[in-house]
Amino acid sequence: MEVSSGVDQAGDDEQRARLPKGVEVYQISGPLFFGTANRLDNLLDQFRAPPKVFILRMRLVPVLDASGVHALKKLADRCQRKGIALVISGLQEQPNRVLARMQTHADPGHMHLAPDFEHALKLAERLTRLPAPAPAQ
Repeated sequence: MEVSSGVDQAGDDEQRARLPKGVEVYQISGPLFFGTANRLDNLLDQFRAPPKVFILRMRLVPVLDASGVHALKKLADRCQRKGIALVISGLQEQPNRVLARMQTHADPGHMHLAPDFEHALKLAERLTRLPAPAPAQ
């Protein structure tokens, strides 16, 4: 079965109902290569008000290339500038290795990693209770 590449607002009604206030979630499916990676740039522009926490679900991303890493770094930097905590959940083995090799792993205040969506939700709840970090200048 082929998984199509894409970036989608995670729309499962039950899942969305479980999100704490101030949290948004998107899911990427398929390899995160050049074409799909460019779509990450526009994710934060879709909100009227920026969320306090942004969960990016990557459990359906089997492969990540250098352009995907670059796009994730740009997204993390943009989140940091806007005072949004970024939580990446469900990294598979290859994307996890690539991010580690490129020294992009979790940096408190910059990017948080969660093994799955349940852990991401718990982390998001804790992060929403903390004072919002000041947007980077």
